[in-house]
Amino acid sequence: MNIIIALLEWLHLLATVAWIGAMTLLLLVIIPSAKKTLLPNETTFKDLMKAIGKKMTLLVNVSILIFFITGITLGILKEAKTTEWSTILIIKLIIVFLMVGIHFSRFKVIAPYLERKAKEDPLSRIFMKLKKFQMNLVLVNLMLGIIVLLLSVIL
Repeated sequence: MNIIIALLEWLHLLATVAWIGAMTLLLLVIIPSAKKTLLPNETTFKDLMKAIGKKMTLLVNVSILIFFITGITLGILKEAKTTEWSTILIIKLIIVFLMVGIHFSRFKVIAPYLERKAKEDPLSRIFMKLKKFQMNLVLVNLMLGIIVLLLSVIL
């Protein structure tokens, strides 16, 4: 049983790191580098971001699925050890649900709306504010993800 728990914990942490790592890489490496080298060519920049976005979204979605499956399984196998453990787990779950909500609202609501607005008027104030808001949501998710990693270590 210990080896099963160890493998589940490893998969759980791997999924967490992939999810948080994707956001870190996107915010701190890919977007700044692409802006620096491709911004004069706006079309190439957008095409690259769209291609990377599709791959990253797939990675994140699979990571979220693995994260939930392993997390639920670990919760059942390990059972609540103490009230403190249960409290930390509840806090972690609330943060994770918030992160998933942000991720899917960006992916399913904001991104399609931005695509429509980009075709209508890519220089409009609403479009620019929503684009910035979307990136701020990624930053918020990254910060929440770092907290989840800390809580995972505590558990």
